[in-house]
Amino acid sequence: MTNGSITSKQTILVHICCSVDSHYFLQCLRAQYPDSKLVGFFYNPNIHPKAEYDLRLLDVERSCKMLGIDLYEGEYDTLHWLEDVRGLEEEPEKGERCVACFDSRLIRTASFAKQKSIGVFTTTLLSSPMKEREILFTQGEKIAHLNNLEFIKIDVRSNGGTQAQAKLAKEDNLYRQTYCGCKFALMKQRNAQGKVPLELVENLGRQIQPASNEERIETFSRRNALEVDSIPYILTKRSIMAWRNLRSTAKFAGESLDMYVLADSKSKNYSKMGQIQWIRTEVTSPLVLHEFLRPRGAKSPTQSKNPPQHFESLSCEISIGVASKDDSIFLCLEDFNLLCQTQYQSVGELNRAPIPYGLENALRICLCGLGSINPIIVLDSRKESNLTIFIHSIFQEENVFAIIEGKNGG
Repeated sequence: MTNGSITSKQTILVHICCSVDSHYFLQCLRAQYPDSKLVGFFYNPNIHPKAEYDLRLLDVERSCKMLGIDLYEGEYDTLHWLEDVRGLEEEPEKGERCVACFDSRLIRTASFAKQKSIGVFTTTLLSSPMKEREILFTQGEKIAHLNNLEFIKIDVRSNGGTQAQAKLAKEDNLYRQTYCGCKFALMKQRNAQGKVPLELVENLGRQIQPASNEERIETFSRRNALEVDSIPYILTKRSIMAWRNLRSTAKFAGESLDMYVLADSKSKNYSKMGQIQWIRTEVTSPLVLHEFLRPRGAKSPTQSKNPPQHFESLSCEISIGVASKDDSIFLCLEDFNLLCQTQYQSVGELNRAPIPYGLENALRICLCGLGSINPIIVLDSRKESNLTIFIHSIFQEENVFAIIEGKNGG
C-alpha cells in the first residue's frame, strides 16, 4: 500500500522511533520513492530512561549515516509525553496508551514538517510488528489533514517484510532493544517475566555494571569506534547472571554506619554479625587478576576516577574480618586501598565513585574464590561486634550484547 498522489522529487519527513524499525523502512521507502529526499526526525520522549534514549539515538544516527539520510533530533520533553498519556498508565501494550503515544509523536512530527516547509510525512512505527498498523494509518491521516499535510501509508511488513527487517538488523549489527521504550509497558513486561526492570534501576555510584544501560552504550560506542578504524568484529549476545544492590544499610550499636557492598554479595535481612574475628593474611592483588582477565578492548582500572598506581607485587598483607555467626567478610578501607591501589578517604566516597566492576569482581575472587556470593563489606574502620547488616540484592539472568574484536586483515 502506497500513496499514489505523492509526486517525485518531494521531500518526505520520516518520524524515526528506533534503528531496527527505521533501517529497513527507510530503504523500502526510498525504493518506492526514488526521486524523493528522505529526512529523518527522531522524536521519542516516550523512551525511558534517558540512557536508553541516548543509545537508541546513537544507533539511529549510525543507521542514517549508513543510508545517507539527514537526521534531526526533537526535544526530549518527557513531561509533555507523560501529560499526554496521563490516566492510561495501566493500559496494555497496543491499547489506548499506545494510541495517545502515537498521537503525541505524530502531532509533533507534523509540526516539525510545517516548520521545515515539508508537505509529506510518515513514521517508521509502521514497520513495528508490535504496533497496530491500521490505527497508525487512521491517526496519521487525521493529523496530516488537520495540518494540511499528506501522510504516507506504506506496508513493509507483508510478504516476509518483518523477517527481512529482523535479518537486516542482525546483519548490520543494530541495537536490538527488548521493549518499546515506554516505562509503563516495560514494567508490565518484566513483571510478566518475573523479573525486575533493571533498565529503570539507576546506579547512583555510576559504576558500569553488566546488563545496564551504561554498559550497552559503551558496547555500541565501541562498535562504532571499531568501524571507524576498520577493525573487524562480531556483535553477539551472552547470557549472564546480573547482580544489583537495591538497598543496603548498616548499624553499629544502633547507629547508622556507612558501608560499601561488593558486587555479587547475597542478601542479608537485618543480620546481627555477632563477634567479628580479624586475621592478618596475604591476598593476591586483584589488579594482577583483573589485567589477566580483562577482555581485549575493555577499559583498564587506570581509566577509573581513582586510578591505581603501578602495582609492584603479586600479593598484599591485609586484615580480613569474618563474622562468627554469618558468612560475611569485612575489609577496612585502608586495606581496600592497599589491595586496589586507590586513595579513597571514606566509604562514602567509595560509594559515590566505586572502582570498575571487573576489578571489583577480581577482588571478590582474591578474597573468597570463584563463584562466591558471600557478602563482602568495606567499612571505614574495624568493628568487632554490635554490627547489624541489611542487604537487598538480586541475581537475575539477562542477555547482554558483547563484541568479539578481531585483528586488522583477520
